[in-house]
Amino acid sequence: MEGWTIMKRITAIILSVLCIVALTSCGNSGAKGKNKEDGQGEGFSSASLVIRYDGKNYGVNEKVDDLKTALGEPTNTINQLSCHYGENGDEYWFDYYFGSGEFDPDSEDYTDVLRVHTVPLNPGEDYICDVECHTDKVTTDKNITVGSTFDDIAKAYGDGYEDEGDGFYTYYDGEVLPETPRLTFHLIDNEVEYFSVSAAINF
Repeated sequence: MEGWTIMKRITAIILSVLCIVALTSCGNSGAKGKNKEDGQGEGFSSASLVIRYDGKNYGVNEKVDDLKTALGEPTNTINQLSCHYGENGDEYWFDYYFGSGEFDPDSEDYTDVLRVHTVPLNPGEDYICDVECHTDKVTTDKNITVGSTFDDIAKAYGDGYEDEGDGFYTYYDGEVLPETPRLTFHLIDNEVEYFSVSAAINF
């Protein structure tokens, strides 16, 4: 009888230990999931489809109003009939210049320029379609910007990129298709010349 009591105690102790291990594992798993959802985990995710300016993120498919308020008056605005929405309205490119001196919109030198492309997803409401960043005043969600290296990119987003050739490296938020949202870097001499985030909805 005494032996049976000892066995029950040992069994109870083992079960208690297993429960503690299981609960600890669940807690860690939840923490990792939360990090990925809020964009703080390792690698590329949907949360990476943003630009970061003055401490705030602005994402594709969001209304452009807050970003335009933060950036101020655009240096140049180009509007044209939307190639995706047809008669639904115009699409716009807004050029913002962060350099010293006067920006020439006809120049091929886009140093210190941020280009914001919007489309009218709803009548009278413009949404961010893609953003092309040629300035270190703006970063990705993981602080990659003009002048960052390939190693910086790989450390921040992992090795899930597609090498598109000619210095272009793209992280797709899904399958590698023209309509898939993506984060793209263009490098020259191992440094980011510019990067872009795109909803790819008008491609």
